[in-house]
Amino acid sequence: MKIVIAPDSFKESLTAKQVCESIEAGFAQVLPDAEYVHLPLADGGEGTVEVLLQGLEGEVRQSQVMGPLGDSTMASWALLDNGQTALIEFAAASGLDLITSEDRNPAIATSFGTGELIKEALNLGVTKVLLGLGGSATNDAGAGIAQALGAKLLDNQGNEVNPGGAALAEIATIDLSDIHPRSKDVEFIVACDVANPLVGENGASYVFGPQKGATLELVQSLDSAICHFASVSASHTQVNHSDTQGFGAAGGSPLGLSLVFDIQIKRGIEMILDVLEADKVLEGADLVITGEGQMDNQTLQGKTPFGIAKLAQSKGIPTIGIAGSLGHEIEDLYSTITSTFGTVRSPQSLEQVLNEASNNLIRTARNIAATLKLGAQILD
Repeated sequence: MKIVIAPDSFKESLTAKQVCESIEAGFAQVLPDAEYVHLPLADGGEGTVEVLLQGLEGEVRQSQVMGPLGDSTMASWALLDNGQTALIEFAAASGLDLITSEDRNPAIATSFGTGELIKEALNLGVTKVLLGLGGSATNDAGAGIAQALGAKLLDNQGNEVNPGGAALAEIATIDLSDIHPRSKDVEFIVACDVANPLVGENGASYVFGPQKGATLELVQSLDSAICHFASVSASHTQVNHSDTQGFGAAGGSPLGLSLVFDIQIKRGIEMILDVLEADKVLEGADLVITGEGQMDNQTLQGKTPFGIAKLAQSKGIPTIGIAGSLGHEIEDLYSTITSTFGTVRSPQSLEQVLNEASNNLIRTARNIAATLKLGAQILD
């Protein structure tokens, strides 16, 4: 019996690799002779570099860049394919985790550091860039990225505007004459797990701004500022991306990226599955086990469990999902994921849940395996 274990991380508690190990530990108590294949996954956000480097040969690099509030930070990224492909996580240089909750301020947070990572990759001669969006602290619509790569965002006086989302409202003209000379020489793939448009009630500011520290009043002004930036940008891109699906990811960063690159937006999990050749890993599998910290109706919106389950389903392989908790409308998943299991036994504090994540996962996996074994015996 071949069992492929293909989960995302359990945020703040277990990496995807650790989730794989815990699930196998539980299953092996009941099914010790099964063949277990680990396929740790991510959806393009945090953990993407780690996951891809586990499945592919590559070189991890460390770069000193500007953090989201203008301070200096050390960011990890990677080179794959003998230096031809750069793998960058937006969160590494411009992530929410780099700022204390008290200091979060999307009005001034900048994506400049992510642009510096991209610039370094271009200088090294890469021909492809894979940028995973997620976990961003910014709401500057990628303006900082564009500036790091040579774009000049000028106000009515011809001065460059300040960093951050609020200053987008001051942009009068955009000068791309000094843009990085290799910007059109690379294939640029943006991986994200959301389909939100750039602006409006479902856009970057309204949906994601509050978790970055924005009040309702600030959300409204940030949305207006991005809308203005999109209008000015349209004179260069020939497209107003205000309603473009996916452009609301990472504080609207695809907008600034589109000023510099001919970007392709892909579902993060689809990119990961493709790069890791997951279809080959699933060959001959009898069962797939997947999971993430919480599974709910949002899992259908391009999250890791849905992505791997959909691929498995196309090959006639059933999938079981395990999550720390099961949220609303979980029944919507059952057309793709055969069954889902939560691991938390009783009401606990968040600290307890995080500390006991591995043990809870092992116990749940063991019980699932025992149920499968019993079912096989009954039907035999």
